[in-house]
Amino acid sequence: MAASMNTTFGMLFDAVVVGAALYGAGCVQGYMYFRKYHKTDPWYLKLLVGFILVCDTFQVGILTACVYQYVILNFAQVEILVMLLNTLIIEIFFSDAIALAVQMFYCWRLWRLSQGNYFVVIPLIMFSLGAFLSLLVYSCLSLQFSTFEELTSLKNLSMTCNILAAVSDILISSAMVLFLQKAKNSHKSTNSMLNRLIIFTFNTGLPVSFCALWACISINAWPTTFIYMFFFLLQGRLYTNSLLVSLNSRNYIKKGKNVLTETAPSYVMRPYPDSRGDVVPGSRGSKVSRDVQDDGGIAIRINTTTHTDIEFADDSASSKVDV
Repeated sequence: MAASMNTTFGMLFDAVVVGAALYGAGCVQGYMYFRKYHKTDPWYLKLLVGFILVCDTFQVGILTACVYQYVILNFAQVEILVMLLNTLIIEIFFSDAIALAVQMFYCWRLWRLSQGNYFVVIPLIMFSLGAFLSLLVYSCLSLQFSTFEELTSLKNLSMTCNILAAVSDILISSAMVLFLQKAKNSHKSTNSMLNRLIIFTFNTGLPVSFCALWACISINAWPTTFIYMFFFLLQGRLYTNSLLVSLNSRNYIKKGKNVLTETAPSYVMRPYPDSRGDVVPGSRGSKVSRDVQDDGGIAIRINTTTHTDIEFADDSASSKVDV
């Protein structure tokens, strides 16, 4: 495929359009997350979501400004089109930070799912760090270049970055699926929840791996075009949506969770008369069970239902449901 405006800056424009759509979806997911979980989730999860949304915003803004400078401000100026703007490379730093943060989150979740199996989690962390450092080196070296032609000298390093990212995502998803499959038992509700988790694991891990693999394929098949940049530049937004969808889907996944019912002790509430002298057992519309005691009191039995979240259970609850 010969290089042309369609296969070079046309692909950058497509990356801006598709990336903006994914960014909008991520913002909606972020709004939904903070609206539903701002009081229940720990501070570090909220900090993670905020950090990723900020990085995603910078990434979209920088990429949009870069493409605008190429095709609008310097329209038809060939000497500018061959130049490599530093802003296009700076955008990669934010994408790299998003990828590392999301993969570390998945490794943390896998560590809890595997009950602290370091032999599984540590290699995955090393792969993620390898992908992060290789892309960091690629970005730092790219800042020294002034033309796109010089950037092609880092073709092998670019392939290494994408391969490591794809391998990390595939290994993390595969390990989670294996542990979730292993956690299945004779309880139908538990297995239904685990099946939903397995489906979500595949759905959130495959898009990023797909883009990374296609970036590797396209840089070899069409090295003089920017087709590989199209897939490469979308990975940050896909990581963001992957994390937020995973967090916001917990209510759906919980429909099949384990429910442990505990019966608490009975408490006695003294009756009080209303304006007509009748005994009112409680507030209007109360649905508590009542038994009249010998002393005229009302016995209220409170049934407490404890819900355990498979992904974000507290340490105190992890002993009840081990998955």
